[in-house]
Amino acid sequence: MACLQHPDRDQPVYLLAHHTIGRRAGAADTRITAPEISGIHASIQWSGCQWVIRDLSRNGTWVNGIQLIPAKNQPLGLGDEICFGRAGNPVWKVENLDPPENLLLDLHSGEAQSLESYHLLPDEHDPIASLHFNPVNGVWIYELLDGSDTRETARIVNHGSRIDCARDSWELFLGNSQGATTELAMKNLCISDFRLRLTVSHHEEHVQLQLTKSDLTVDLAARSHNYLLLYLARARIRDLNRGIDVPDQGWVAIDLATRELGITVNHLNTQIFRARKQISNSLPDAIDTSSLVERRSHEMRLGCNQLDIFKGSQKEIIEASTEAATE
Repeated sequence: MACLQHPDRDQPVYLLAHHTIGRRAGAADTRITAPEISGIHASIQWSGCQWVIRDLSRNGTWVNGIQLIPAKNQPLGLGDEICFGRAGNPVWKVENLDPPENLLLDLHSGEAQSLESYHLLPDEHDPIASLHFNPVNGVWIYELLDGSDTRETARIVNHGSRIDCARDSWELFLGNSQGATTELAMKNLCISDFRLRLTVSHHEEHVQLQLTKSDLTVDLAARSHNYLLLYLARARIRDLNRGIDVPDQGWVAIDLATRELGITVNHLNTQIFRARKQISNSLPDAIDTSSLVERRSHEMRLGCNQLDIFKGSQKEIIEASTEAATE
């Protein structure tokens, strides 16, 4: 996580992929209010292989005591000392030159943690919310599953947004302009475009998941949350065999699912988060996994309708429910 050490503060200044320094409020990413500083005084930018600095000012920018040529890129090195406006002004030291990253900045401790494309909050062990990137529309979404009444809430968050979850608070720092390097072939794909194959052991103790689309195949290790996907897949296939229309296929009441699975609503929500995260970590960043499990008032369903279930090597046959036979 590339950063400069602020001359007057303990906290580092993390760098955006294109980062501006200047006096103009609301325009410069890092503001310096001294009168000799121009509105946009200088820029620091990731070129794809290195960080470069460019002077855009009237009064100059110095690196290691040497004034930069205006409007010309100058590569930065670790430990370089930068002065803006005058050679004797406070020194900004280059502390890190790693490629740009998306971060969560802890508002209490100041610590930074790298942000994954599907991130569980407040932590991996007891998640109650997620922060994930939706590549279809290029936005970050903060999603809270409220276990008290099973409502799902989600909102778009932007660079600089404050995120409060339980007793923790963070600032969202989007240093890496995600999506700019997305492969064209993967654009606008979501999890519902994949065929899901669930392979369950005869005693139903282990459920493995495979995802396929064209020449892309991803095998996922057995996890406890895969049994929830199996449960929802069976409900969806059962409705498919009944001839139920696609919009109405597979919906299961959440209170019924928790009773039949023998878990609490909070545990169910945690399993949904972990299933999305496991799949998200295994697929290219350009693929949206947020619709793996869809929810509406007091109900949920598997968001995929291309499904196969195998017990060992034999494909499982799921018959329409007895309700359908009497309709």
